[in-house]
Amino acid sequence: MPTYADQPSRSPWIAQMAPDGPPRPLSADASTDVAIVGAGIAGVSTAFFTLRSTDLRVLLIERDRVAHGATGRNAGQLTTYFERPLYDIADEFGIEAAVEGQRGFDEAHDLLDLMAAESGSTVRVERFVGHMGMFSLNHLQVHLRNGLVRRKGGLKPEECVVSEDADFLDQIPGEFAGLYQVVPQARIRELLETTDDRYRAVLSDLKGCANAGLFVEQALDYLERAYPDRFRYVDHTLVERVVVGDDSVVVEALGHCVTAARVVLCTNGFTDHVVLDDSGAPIVLHQRQQVVGTIGFMTAFFEDQPRTPAAMSYIRNTTIGGDVPYVYVTRRTYDRPEGAATLTCMGGPEWPIEGPWVRDAPFPGPLLSTMDELIRPFAQPARPPGLPYDFQWHGLMGYMDGRVRVIGAHPGRPRLLYNLGCNGVGFLPSIHGGRQIGRILAGEALPPSIFDPR
Repeated sequence: MPTYADQPSRSPWIAQMAPDGPPRPLSADASTDVAIVGAGIAGVSTAFFTLRSTDLRVLLIERDRVAHGATGRNAGQLTTYFERPLYDIADEFGIEAAVEGQRGFDEAHDLLDLMAAESGSTVRVERFVGHMGMFSLNHLQVHLRNGLVRRKGGLKPEECVVSEDADFLDQIPGEFAGLYQVVPQARIRELLETTDDRYRAVLSDLKGCANAGLFVEQALDYLERAYPDRFRYVDHTLVERVVVGDDSVVVEALGHCVTAARVVLCTNGFTDHVVLDDSGAPIVLHQRQQVVGTIGFMTAFFEDQPRTPAAMSYIRNTTIGGDVPYVYVTRRTYDRPEGAATLTCMGGPEWPIEGPWVRDAPFPGPLLSTMDELIRPFAQPARPPGLPYDFQWHGLMGYMDGRVRVIGAHPGRPRLLYNLGCNGVGFLPSIHGGRQIGRILAGEALPPSIFDPR
């Protein structure tokens, strides 16, 4: 196996963003109607829809600079599935609530387009049908059960095909009739772009690619121009404490205090601050809604020849939910000064956080070797092993044990709101959450949701 030394961490999304400008830290006490903590896709979307839907003043607070956290160090995918089977969510919350949550994520494609149109974003957005490879009856049954929930709830099921050579073809329960088609094995190979005949079934749905970091940077610029009297942004401002009282919220950062009527936490990957009530007691969510960060690792390389945009993922556990991560591959058109090129990205490995995450920590050479050996053949089998990668980066992903995003007001402290959790994959769920928070702050009474804080 080829070996690599540790490599500098370099994100292709941040590479397309503007150079760092001068710091804009909070320099004095301030007051506002809404304080939003975190200027990634969740925080900027929340600011966008709050300003659009209300007359409130908004102060957006970022510990680093816009989109330099999880948003600038992710896989850059447009996807709407959960990191938990939809049927399992339906078992807990009911089919109607689960389907409504899925519908909200699906509709976030339109919200992204709305934000792009109104902000004048120039970010390239590519959409296409993506594919996931499955090789066991367990894989198939899990996703066909999800299809039953979709069908019962009035959503179109994801398309599913099964190879006529699958040894489990005759074991598929009759209740799933109409949710899949039987095709030649050659069709499975074609969809997954692989000759690995271990894969015998494919699930297909709308996917896409976009640079969330650059999109957020442009959206922030628009907000500052469009709402100069109601919107303010500060960066290099680490929030240390949030104190939620009955009448107001105080956000403490850099020795200063921001007094607000509401605060929205949009810190998906980490929480360095503490959140207290005015008696000094911690305010926490239900155990299954508390963020636990992990580090995701990704690499990318430019193709020698242009290729069509695509997204594929490949399950590697025999049973879904095991310890072996799935791997994913995306291809997209990547704009650079010398012209557009095809960038192929791949990822899958995740590590638990051991101590503080360091954004510029080197990419581990042994892990790069492992990804080159195990994932590169899926991404581009014609690429020889051992070649250097054009980008390699890592980013924080904030998961909850319940694997359902948290959107809304704390049940006991309505001045404290959340839009966080990387549990619906991709950045579209963050946009959906931003729109929902905007509706709440506009005074709209939303029906109960699977995303409600508990």
